[in-house]
Amino acid sequence: MGLPSVVKGQGSSINAFSPYTFYGIGDLSIQGPANIRSMGGAGIGYRSSFNINYMNPASYSSIGQKSAIFNFGLEGQNFYAKTASAKNLHNTFNVRDVALSLPLARRLGTTVSITPFSSVGYRVQGIDQSQDVGATICQVKYVYEGSGGVTQFKWGVGYELFRNVSIGAEAVYYHGNIERAYGTSITQVTGSGTLSSVSGQKDEEINRVMANFGIQANLIYNPKTILTVGAVYNMGGRMNGKVTNYLPSNNYNGDTVLYKHYTSNFRLPDTYGVGFFLHRAKFSIGADYAFSNWGEVNSADKTEEVDFRNTHTIRFGGQFTPNPGDVRNLLKRWTYRAGFRYSNYYMVLKGQKINEGALTFGIGIPLGMTARNSLDLGLELGRRGNINNGMIRENFVKFSVGLSLFGEDYWFVKPKYD
Repeated sequence: MGLPSVVKGQGSSINAFSPYTFYGIGDLSIQGPANIRSMGGAGIGYRSSFNINYMNPASYSSIGQKSAIFNFGLEGQNFYAKTASAKNLHNTFNVRDVALSLPLARRLGTTVSITPFSSVGYRVQGIDQSQDVGATICQVKYVYEGSGGVTQFKWGVGYELFRNVSIGAEAVYYHGNIERAYGTSITQVTGSGTLSSVSGQKDEEINRVMANFGIQANLIYNPKTILTVGAVYNMGGRMNGKVTNYLPSNNYNGDTVLYKHYTSNFRLPDTYGVGFFLHRAKFSIGADYAFSNWGEVNSADKTEEVDFRNTHTIRFGGQFTPNPGDVRNLLKRWTYRAGFRYSNYYMVLKGQKINEGALTFGIGIPLGMTARNSLDLGLELGRRGNINNGMIRENFVKFSVGLSLFGEDYWFVKPKYD
């Protein structure tokens, strides 16, 4: 079966609306807080004492001993899908991420975060156009709907092993529910008799713990320039999704017919990434490369015409602050960001390879006289796929809002007097 036709979209609480989420675990979320995503998502080498970077757990060691950082993000998405004969528009708006970073000891920090990993959302339909006997006496319409996704809960620590070199590790708990429903609506055209319509549902529950590891090293560290390189390894493995396939009770005289209850063989890939980030007083630039072996750990589904392939992702971006110390002109203390990312999609549909690219822009607005607290606004303009051979081209616009709050207190300092 090929990718179904696109139909009209409407607002909902789902985090994605894309026919490409019809298979697998859906659309993979771009990682990182709003400020990093505005720079194309380049964050493996990013290191800051005032911002959380949960793309590399080694960065957790950068927090000061008497500090605390809280991050909160929102994201709105507009999806514009097009085939050779149909168009679709859909909007979503949801909480994006929540994170808290605290020091544990000298050179040792910890971060807990809740961020999206993948999202499923589609509502598509198709009409049987075959010229067999059934098509001459009735019209069969197929309707497919899906929603849900996977959220990742992280807890990690970063430790400065020795001067200018930090390592980090974190446990990642993947939790999610994905619901996919299908139905056939049969309308009789000629002849007599009763034709039954059938519907069914496939539910998958995911609960899995894995781990990520990272390292960062400052190759240059002086008052004017800091050059940090980093590397990460995100552990893959079987997701162990508990899948239930069944027919609802309205199909067969009130009796539910259970098809299957099994554990999915779907696996997350091992992901390897490297990157650098160069900091100067007024500007910073960074770049990442990541590789994931999707094609080596998952098998093709010939019935659904779905295959998996290894992915390569490039991310590049930077930021510029005209005058960070200007107390008279607020706009000169704003940080302006831009970047891009390019990758290939982890699935091949109907033999068609799918690529994705995006341009990103953002502004960081300091709250107060310093840049420690900030409101980060981001915009992403991207495209995925094409309209060749019955495929779907998606244009998307994403708006992100991030709030980063930095605090200093003495709750971690042992009092000298009672």
